[in-house]
Amino acid sequence: MKIPARVVAIFIIPMMVIPGCLSNTEIDDYYGDDINPPLAFQSFELVDQNNNSFSSESFAGKVVVIAFLFTNCPDICPIVSANLAYIAKELGTDYGTEVEILSITVDPWRDTWEILADYSEGRNLNWTHLTSNTIDENDRYPELEAVWGDFGVGLSVVEANGTSARHHPAAYEVDHSTGTIIIDRSGNQRIWWGDLDWAPELVLQDIRALM
Repeated sequence: MKIPARVVAIFIIPMMVIPGCLSNTEIDDYYGDDINPPLAFQSFELVDQNNNSFSSESFAGKVVVIAFLFTNCPDICPIVSANLAYIAKELGTDYGTEVEILSITVDPWRDTWEILADYSEGRNLNWTHLTSNTIDENDRYPELEAVWGDFGVGLSVVEANGTSARHHPAAYEVDHSTGTIIIDRSGNQRIWWGDLDWAPELVLQDIRALM
């Protein structure tokens, strides 16, 4: 993706997790990248596409697939969403009982709960899509920034022609560096899949291994 104009905010530096280099913990045989040692994250509360409060603790004890996306994304995000829909279908009765899917926006300035509702309904994506209604005086979303930090999301907001993003939401782009993260039943980050590396059948096998 071509990076226009100038970067006006860089929130989190991307996390690099190198399997096998961080501890002597035995590495499981996953198709995605092992997160070793497993990483915990702080519980969080955001709002879903129905403007209802959502707590990460509501999925305790389940395997959770978390993707960081935004509705204005022109390329990879729709593909990841389609892959997640395939995963949900293939899981059958395990989806919603043993496994949950979350999408968390990296563009809360545009992705209000109403926009997420239209996005998920229009694409028949029947899982929770999360954003935040809490913005501070610096046009930042502290609740989401904490989540991005926990999951190693690298994010920048790029203005076009020096125009303030908060006043002209069509005049900026979001550039983010992340992937899809699979959480185990104990609430730890265990497997990472890069957005360009997705192989749905192999992701499905990784999910079933954690089940």
